[in-house]
Amino acid sequence: MSKTAPLRMGLCACLLMTVSASALAGDAGATPADPALRALIGEVLRSNPRVAAAQAALDAARARERAAARPLFNPELELDAESADTSAASLGVNQTIDWGNKRGSRRTLAGFERETAEAELAGLRLSLGAELLSGLADHQSARELDRLAQRRSEIMGRFAALAERRRKAGDLGQVDLDLARLAATQARLQRAQAGAALADARAALTAVLGGLRPRLPALDTVLPELDPGGLDYETLLEGLPGLRVQRARINARRAALALRARERRADPTLGLRAIRDSANNGAGITLSVPLFVRNDFRAEVEAANADLIQAQQQGQDAYRQARARLSSAATRYRLIREAWRDWQQTGQASLESQISLLQRIWQAGELDTTDYLVQLRQTLDTRASALELRGELWRAWSDWLAASAQLEAWLGLSR
Repeated sequence: MSKTAPLRMGLCACLLMTVSASALAGDAGATPADPALRALIGEVLRSNPRVAAAQAALDAARARERAAARPLFNPELELDAESADTSAASLGVNQTIDWGNKRGSRRTLAGFERETAEAELAGLRLSLGAELLSGLADHQSARELDRLAQRRSEIMGRFAALAERRRKAGDLGQVDLDLARLAATQARLQRAQAGAALADARAALTAVLGGLRPRLPALDTVLPELDPGGLDYETLLEGLPGLRVQRARINARRAALALRARERRADPTLGLRAIRDSANNGAGITLSVPLFVRNDFRAEVEAANADLIQAQQQGQDAYRQARARLSSAATRYRLIREAWRDWQQTGQASLESQISLLQRIWQAGELDTTDYLVQLRQTLDTRASALELRGELWRAWSDWLAASAQLEAWLGLSR
């Protein structure tokens, strides 16, 4: 087996293979993306300057492919006139012949370069869409954590104020009051940190959205299950834009090698000439052939062959990394989704009811201040961990969609 076998080097393998999201998991088709999310990502993909630049590169590659299909040499018209003792004039047409079908090799090379540009555009759309989805998840998590931090600050502030009153009434010791004050100070610091994290998440999301200022959709879609052991990895890998780029580049390097080899064949020039002078008329034919004596262009062939070997090795490395990334993304998503499902099944009571219960127990004297603070912090920290876990779930889903090239299929976007 050749070193490039896993890349499916055939022409049919270079075609985009679309795998529906419903083929990846049993209930994927039952959980389509939210229409607002689909509309937002679609609008970003249409308006983003990086996508526009990649589209322009593709248009240029298509134009070069059309140009490569045209003949290499145009005919030359030659006119010669002389007036001396006798008058003479000649009219000729010269045509250089494409010896060895260099035009065909150029057309093949340009075709693979066009396929490369198509795959690069698809890869850019995939990475940009996944970046936006991940940015939305980060922003939503940061916003909810900021609200929770604000709530924590309010709760700890009220607790500190209540502790002040109980201290004045003689119901609380100085140590407990100091603990309450420290807890309130720590809550304010956490509030500031959460606000800074929200600002960072908003800035990152704004960078992806560009000039768009849409109403951000809530990420509340029920995400599908995923069984890493039941996935058809080879089929998924076939459709990855990154590997399609590598396959097209390898084929382009192979076509470039063939072109360099054909360029070592000299292109003869054939000329036809009609001659007229004062004595008689005549016709002639000329043939000129370049002599590749001082430069036989062997080095160009060797360089093209080295370029092909380089592209093949890079393709092998890209294949291995893509497969590892695909497997890792599937496993990570499954583990996080199971953890999120376990959290949902615990039937957690509302935050307010938990806090009110703890406060009543503390005021009744059944909890000392230290235990009360420990349990209150644990309640708030557990809620924060749940919010972070939901954000991790969406980031893991985004990573899986990017690693498997299923983002547009899941969103239901068509180009």
